[in-house]
Amino acid sequence: NTVYGTSDIVLYQSNQGNTIHIGQNRVEAEVDKERRLDIARNHTATHLLQLALRQVLGEHVQQRGSLVAPDRLRFDFSHLMAMTEEEIDEVQRIVNDKIRQNLPVYAQNIPYKQAIEEGAIALFDEKYGDMVRVLKIGEPSISAELCGGTHVSATGEIGFFQILTESSIGGGLRRIEAVTGSGAEKYIEGRLSDLEKIAQSMDAKLDTVLDRAASLVVELDKESERRLALERELAKKEAESLLGRVEVVNGIKVLWAEVSPSRLETMRYIADLLREQLKSGVVVLGTIYEDKPAFVAAVTPDLVKKGYHAGEIVKRVAEVAGGGGGGKASLAQGGGKDKDKLDEALRLVRSLI
Repeated sequence: NTVYGTSDIVLYQSNQGNTIHIGQNRVEAEVDKERRLDIARNHTATHLLQLALRQVLGEHVQQRGSLVAPDRLRFDFSHLMAMTEEEIDEVQRIVNDKIRQNLPVYAQNIPYKQAIEEGAIALFDEKYGDMVRVLKIGEPSISAELCGGTHVSATGEIGFFQILTESSIGGGLRRIEAVTGSGAEKYIEGRLSDLEKIAQSMDAKLDTVLDRAASLVVELDKESERRLALERELAKKEAESLLGRVEVVNGIKVLWAEVSPSRLETMRYIADLLREQLKSGVVVLGTIYEDKPAFVAAVTPDLVKKGYHAGEIVKRVAEVAGGGGGGKASLAQGGGKDKDKLDEALRLVRSLI
């Protein structure tokens, strides 16, 4: 009989056949090794995924839940905005880069207090004992998390990491679903099979279909580039119009302003332009996008060295509008729920400097 445990299928073979009886004197248990390895690959990949998310989105990212099944993984994390395609691609690139480096994966049992002092990440709202198991990746470690699960012995065993979807599961919570190892192989095989079927339905060879698709992508890219160029031209004009609103607060140039309804990518572009023009200063922009307030903060390198942190600034600002945010010291983003509080949130900037 097959009995499902928390992380492995265990096969039981007794001396009385496949049925387990009370009082029998002999039972042999065997772990389903392939299933366990698939789970281990996905589990270690979630640790690399959290590492990459914190690098790309900011250290405000925290795990809020996960699933490590044989065929896929699911990772829930705190973040206010939908990830851009560029951010998703960068996260995937970082994870696969760490996989190719074949970094060692190992566990240490140490006191909880020591683990936290050394920077190990603990699960949100989880209770731990005096001694904990810390799962580390790399020597010196690039990732350290409190974890009691099954893992591979080196990142190279994961094989390949492929993100399938990134979506919202509630206010300030995002979810990534991905595959690794044999799951990634099946996914890619499935996509190739779909392409073959499309080619057959068009009565054409796959190469021909791919060529046609490539031509279409080129045309779409050209159109996208034209729209992006127009968007950036408008952004430059808006940035220029904002320079006259710079104030000096405690000897620091500060600019906070509401901009035209814009995607976060455009706001980040405007913030970068203003930061370059100021040479030294703090920029905080706000807008109403898709009926919700959104914010971007930028800090020049010299002020980052003095302790100013864009992630902390945007977090405080977004909280006024009923939200939150975070990110890197140089550039961060946030969002809220109450669009009527946009002006009040931006006015807070002056008191934060």
